[in-house]
Amino acid sequence: MKTLVIGYGNDSRNDDGIGWHVVAELQRRAPGGVDFLTAHQLDVDFAEMVGGYDRVIFVDAAIPESSAPWWRTEVTPGFQSHAVAHFLTPGDVLGLCRTLTGNCPQGVLFSIRGYDFNFGRALSPATRQAAAEVIEQISQELQS
Repeated sequence: MKTLVIGYGNDSRNDDGIGWHVVAELQRRAPGGVDFLTAHQLDVDFAEMVGGYDRVIFVDAAIPESSAPWWRTEVTPGFQSHAVAHFLTPGDVLGLCRTLTGNCPQGVLFSIRGYDFNFGRALSPATRQAAAEVIEQISQELQS
């Protein structure tokens, strides 16, 4: 299964850079056939690119709305208009992909709870621990 892992967020805002951290760690241990990408935000250009994959795994920081340290969500393709014109969700990317290419890969989003979004490049201890768990989970999924 051809897979793309996209870690996104602002890597200069401590825990918001967790997607970048997860991608860097996964690159060290991932099997062949897996591609990686990091970005500050999801971009409309990704819609055409992901059409060449069977599965896309998105990794991002989440504002502490849940008591869980991380969660996994199946991504439902679809496009919604947002108040901020340059903001896209994983579902938006997959929905646009389906519209543009006729193909829609399976999508999964790993959301990791962040605590510190101040300027810097250090992860909070709780976010770092959650990231280690997510890295293990994604590593297992990549092997199946």
